[in-house]
Amino acid sequence: MSTVPFTMPFTEHLGIAIESADENGVVGTMEVTDNLCTTGKRLHGGALMAFADSLGAIGAYLVLPEGAKTTTTIESKTNFVGAAPRGDRRAPARRPPR
Repeated sequence: MSTVPFTMPFTEHLGIAIESADENGVVGTMEVTDNLCTTGKRLHGGALMAFADSLGAIGAYLVLPEGAKTTTTIESKTNFVGAAPRGDRRAPARRPPR
């Protein structure tokens, strides 16, 4: 799986590509380009959150019970530990232990 499903056009706008996705997790990439950056050519926090949310949404969709069609986010939290400079970024989103 090399591209985001067509049902998520916003992810195409961000340049997100999916390397792998199954019931155990999702791995995606997003190139940090100038149009996604703030000053100092660092990735905008909102773009980073959209990247993370998109991977989480794909993962949630893949584990929906039979007949379910939508997911709902109850809570979303991020701790930024450093700025992302220009260039490709790879991120895994793993399913939490049950």
